[in-house]
Amino acid sequence: MRPRDELRSRLTALCVQRGWPAEEVAVERPNDRARGDWASPVALALARPLRRAPREIASELADALSLDSTRWEEPEVAGAGFLNFRLARPYLQDVVRRLIEEPDGHMRSDRLAGRRINVEFVSSNPTGPLHVGHARNAALGDGIAALFASQGADVTREYYFNDAGRQMDILGASVHARYRQMTEPDFPFPDEGYQGEYIADLAREFAVEHGDAFRDVPLEECLAEFRSFAGERISAGIRADLERFRVSFDVWFNESTLYRDGRTEQTLEELKALGAAYEKDGATWLRATDYGDTEDRVLVKSTGHPTYLLPDLAYHRDKHERGFDQAIDIWGADHHSYAVRMQAGLTALGYPADWLRTVIYQQISLIEDGEEVRLSTRKNRMVTLRELLDDVGVDVTRWFLLMRKGDTHMTFDLDLARRQSDENPVYYVQYAHARLAGVFTRNERPEWDPALAGVPGSLDRLNAEREIDLLRALDDLPDVVADAADALEPHRVTDALEELARRTHLWYHDHRILVDDEHLARARLALARACANALREGLALLGVEAPETM
Repeated sequence: MRPRDELRSRLTALCVQRGWPAEEVAVERPNDRARGDWASPVALALARPLRRAPREIASELADALSLDSTRWEEPEVAGAGFLNFRLARPYLQDVVRRLIEEPDGHMRSDRLAGRRINVEFVSSNPTGPLHVGHARNAALGDGIAALFASQGADVTREYYFNDAGRQMDILGASVHARYRQMTEPDFPFPDEGYQGEYIADLAREFAVEHGDAFRDVPLEECLAEFRSFAGERISAGIRADLERFRVSFDVWFNESTLYRDGRTEQTLEELKALGAAYEKDGATWLRATDYGDTEDRVLVKSTGHPTYLLPDLAYHRDKHERGFDQAIDIWGADHHSYAVRMQAGLTALGYPADWLRTVIYQQISLIEDGEEVRLSTRKNRMVTLRELLDDVGVDVTRWFLLMRKGDTHMTFDLDLARRQSDENPVYYVQYAHARLAGVFTRNERPEWDPALAGVPGSLDRLNAEREIDLLRALDDLPDVVADAADALEPHRVTDALEELARRTHLWYHDHRILVDDEHLARARLALARACANALREGLALLGVEAPETM
């Protein structure tokens, strides 16, 4: 059991024994780690219901706690009534053994074992190549999926292709116009058409495949061919770019199947049967105000065409029927109000309020030479994911897109991303791993390597301040990963790895590892191996490589 969980369990048990409100128990990191590794404000929370001084309650709990002395120092009552706890050195030193014996399992747990979680992300319409906004979606979704998997969940990564909407008609018409303009320069281009160079490329590819067969065919008679051709080519490009970005999907779901299989109509009929939909002004409406929304929402327009909401509800109904315990959606900044109406629809269908969780991520500003790069998707003034990967590489792109909380606006500094120095955070972390790997290449006594000889019995020699700092950072990682999974926040892992790298560099700078004292050298080699394993495991969790040399 993790230390935080042990403290919470023991404090809860003591409260239950005394008939105190057990829901008041909390265990958290103190703001100042000099005060301890963990702290509980439970006594302050209990002061009012118990009508007792918080320090008196804290003292009673501290005296009643029976903690293993090899894991904990004596608890301390501090301030107005906080309970502070410090991990004992034998426990901290033992983290080295755990990291060597389970080099890829330190940050993993089985606490979500048996839960099936669907993470749907990217889901860009196949109307153009992926750009930097889609890249942030891809990094967040893949990072969140990896976090859930690390906690034992059965995770399905899913991509939803919106291949049935009006934008696909606009795409087909755009390619058709460029195709006709190859021989008829004055052929009109749709007012809402996609103007990127990729449209002209698709038209040329269509001409190579079909020649002049559609030169004189009216758009309404050949739109399906152009739409299908363009959608398939763009979809293939999206898949290739994501594969290069180290993002893979278990399911590629096409919106068109919802109509073909009747699931959209079935969902509408179910909402009507539940009394959650009604007719008004020739349209069909969702009674969204009955389920937490600010206004009712149109499901089917008076023209008979569905809004986006109906197929989206049908799609999530399909997810629920596939047996997922939870669905996670990664959406752009323009979906704040849409999340509310989706939740209203799912509540109307009878699903729990927490079945769907949405991550709304903010836009990215690209900065180059101190100036913002102006972007416009419609006019094709954009930086594609492919161009970004060509420029700064996969590792840097993934790290930069993950190192900020998703719901905050992000500035992507291209100049910093290109810099191969310790100013670049991903190089800083990767260099910490490469430095430690270099220790073992230079080691003249390979039989001292714990990877070959086993964990030394001299870990109690790790007592320097820098070493204790490192041990604490290593022991923090499982809790950081677990909390990041619960909060859907991969940036917590990048923060923790940067902190681990910082402490690694300080220790490496201040202490020789291959000293003459054999027992100390073995202990420090073990610590170096443990840190390297932790850095590698953490980087792998984020889809970033851990180089041996740099």
